[in-house]
Amino acid sequence: MTLEVKPIRSLLDLRRTHDIQRNTWGFRDEMIIPYTQMVTTLHNGGTLLGAYLNGQLIGFVYGYLGMSGGTLYLFSMRMGVLPEYHSQGIGAALKLAQREQMLRQGIDLIVWTYDPLLGPNAMLNIEKLGGVARAYVRDIYGSGIDNPLQAGLALDRFLLEWHLMSDRVRERVSGGYQRPTVKVWREEQDYRLVNYANWESDLPRPIAADLELDDKVLLVQVPKYFNVIKRRDLNIARGWRSMTRNIFESYFRRGYVVTGFGSGDESNTPNIYKMERISFPSPLDYFSWAKGIEDSDAIDGND
Repeated sequence: MTLEVKPIRSLLDLRRTHDIQRNTWGFRDEMIIPYTQMVTTLHNGGTLLGAYLNGQLIGFVYGYLGMSGGTLYLFSMRMGVLPEYHSQGIGAALKLAQREQMLRQGIDLIVWTYDPLLGPNAMLNIEKLGGVARAYVRDIYGSGIDNPLQAGLALDRFLLEWHLMSDRVRERVSGGYQRPTVKVWREEQDYRLVNYANWESDLPRPIAADLELDDKVLLVQVPKYFNVIKRRDLNIARGWRSMTRNIFESYFRRGYVVTGFGSGDESNTPNIYKMERISFPSPLDYFSWAKGIEDSDAIDGND
C-alpha cells in the first residue's frame, strides 16, 4: 500500500473530488465545490492536493489565498478523505504537503475552521499539527440552510491558525514531540477545570461552568463521542454546544488561547482542551468572522 500526495491534474481525478465530498459529508450538488473553481485556484497560488493510495485518489485538500490587515495567508477551505480510510494518517499527510507548498511560496500561515466538539479533528489540528485557536464563530454556515452537517445543531466553529514556521509547529511536524496526557494535566500539574459534567451517564450531560477563573492555564472538558450524542439525544448535544460556546467566547475575549488537546483514556472519560493566557499577536481581523452569517450564505472549512 503506497500513499502519495501530489497536485491533482487529471480531469478524471478532478471530478472524483465531487464524489469524495458526497461520500464524506453527504453533500448535495449545490454544496459541492466544483472542480472548475478548484482548477482556477490551483493556477493562482492556492492548493489542490490529492492523496493517492496505489494510484487511486482517496482524499484531497483545497485552499485559496486570503489577506487580512496586510497579512497574506492560505484559507484551507475543504479537506476530505473517503470514510473507509479515516484514522490512517491521510489527513495529516495532506496538511503537511499543503504546508510544504505554502512555504515554497513564501507564506507561513494557514487558517481553517473545525467543530471544537469533534475530538479526532481537535487531535489532528491542535496536537499533531500544532495549530492554535483563539476565535470562536457562531453558526458559521448560517441557520437558514438544509445542511447535512447541521442536523438541528448550530454549526459553531473554531478558527484555527497554523503558523508554519513557529517553534511549536516545527517541533510537532518533526516527529519528536511527546504529547502530554490528560492524567498529567489533572494529577501532576493540577490545572483547574472550567466546567463539569455527569460523566457516569452513557450520554454525559453538561452541568456547570465557571467563566471567571484567572489561572494562567485552564482545562475545558468536552465529550469524547459527540457525534454519538448528536444521534441519540439532540437536547444534550445542544447543551454541550451552548456551554462550550459560552466558555470559549468568554475566555478568548480575556486573552486565552487553546494550545492543547488530550483524549480521554476510557469511553466514559472526557476529552480535554488546554487554554493558556499567553501573548500572541493576532495577524488577522476576526471581526467579519464574529458577525456570522445573516442569511443562507455559507462559509466552509475542514470539517
